[in-house]
Amino acid sequence: MKKENILVVAIVCIAVIAFIIYNNSKLDMQMDVTAKKESAKIKGDSAIDWKDYKQGIVLSESEGKHIFLYFHADWCTYCKKLKQTTFKDKKVLSYLKENFISISVDTDINKEVANQWKVKGLPTLWFLKPDNSKISHLPGYVDAKQFLSILKYIQSKSYDKKTFQEYMETI
Repeated sequence: MKKENILVVAIVCIAVIAFIIYNNSKLDMQMDVTAKKESAKIKGDSAIDWKDYKQGIVLSESEGKHIFLYFHADWCTYCKKLKQTTFKDKKVLSYLKENFISISVDTDINKEVANQWKVKGLPTLWFLKPDNSKISHLPGYVDAKQFLSILKYIQSKSYDKKTFQEYMETI
């Protein structure tokens, strides 16, 4: 084999190895960016003190607070509307902060938790007792006034005594 042929083969091998290394490092960077985006969503997307799933479950048991479990995705139109309206309402923010552990789950990133809760549509809002047992869920968008009424219904433990309709008739 001629020296030129050996040199060409060596250059091709180096180029292939460089290409593989470059793509692997690019994939690692994309994974880091995705993790950082999810962390930012949980921490600072709104004034709600979002917890991740495992942290929130443990915290609710230790603090004895109800859980507000919010399933969402970036592409979801009504999830965006919730964030821009209901989750910006000062009364809602204050009530959530004082009385609930708020957990945010991006269903595109945390598919395992979404499957565990059998989430079919977005947004999906779950309400849990401090011992993590289910109270009820609400599919879709809800405005701030209605959401605050639901939070008060849950916090007052009226779900043990009456339906939400009956509760609304008494306030």
